[in-house]
Amino acid sequence: MPERLAIAVLTGGYSEEAPISRKSAAMVMNHIDADRFDATLVHVDPDGWWAEIDHARVPFDHRSFTVAGKNFDGVFIVIHGTPGEDGRIQAQLEALNIPHTTGDAKCMAMTFHKGKTTDFLRKHQIAVAQSIRIENNESWDGDAIEELIGFPCFVKPNEAGSSFGISLVETRAALSDAIQKALGTGEGGALVETFLQGREFTIGVIPDEQGSPMALPVTEIRTDRTYFDYEAKYGGESEETTPANIDDSVRQEMQAQAIAVYKATACKGMVRIDSIWMNSEVPTVLEVNGIPGFSDVSISPKQAEAAGISKTALITRIIQQTILKK
Repeated sequence: MPERLAIAVLTGGYSEEAPISRKSAAMVMNHIDADRFDATLVHVDPDGWWAEIDHARVPFDHRSFTVAGKNFDGVFIVIHGTPGEDGRIQAQLEALNIPHTTGDAKCMAMTFHKGKTTDFLRKHQIAVAQSIRIENNESWDGDAIEELIGFPCFVKPNEAGSSFGISLVETRAALSDAIQKALGTGEGGALVETFLQGREFTIGVIPDEQGSPMALPVTEIRTDRTYFDYEAKYGGESEETTPANIDDSVRQEMQAQAIAVYKATACKGMVRIDSIWMNSEVPTVLEVNGIPGFSDVSISPKQAEAAGISKTALITRIIQQTILKK
């Protein structure tokens, strides 16, 4: 039997998304092909990094990316939020010449920042909502927001996932509190964005067996809540339909757009593109998820299974087309 590839599976992180990350990492550890990969679970916590080895907590040297003298052939990153989704860990790994399963540091830093991603996609003629960025410690113009964006509108932290810190603002009077809430979540400022009404969808993109991006089946997301917030995502207050009940022409447009986003942003591994369809010719991109949820209840693994790709095969595919291709 050939020697197994040593893979560090990174989980946790420094954001509110750490509990979700741990669920994603548990799924990877439970379904990774143990005949091919020697996986070690590595916890990235604010008070230190440590690895689970033989049910013991072993200190992890994050400067050399070693534990108890063990080196790794590659790193499977399932940290949602900082420092795994914002390019920080990728920059460190790239300096050490250790391959990993996501886009490079530049790609991840941009796609983690909603405002920068929106501006980038707009320049590449990919449909996005009208928006205004507000940086930390920067004044903002309520009149300009009302004129350009209007009400209702969304106010979002630029650097937070899982709908943390998002507000749906119905009136000018509620704008200030919503902006302060967003500015207090993450470090990247806030984004004020036009409220778009339509059907919400999400499309996973993964590498095919040759390494080219392929779109997974489209999922429609419905909720009785005002919008797809944290409770809708993780509290069972949403309904997902995979594959979505849409015309083939709409499905093909969404999948083509998702692949275009993946290519334009230089994403790697598994990515999820959220979009909204407003009975127009072109869907509007809402968000790019550079490290989407990977738990047993997450959307992307379900989409892969709908395409005939098991969890184990999906994990193997990602490793083969990222770590083994570098």
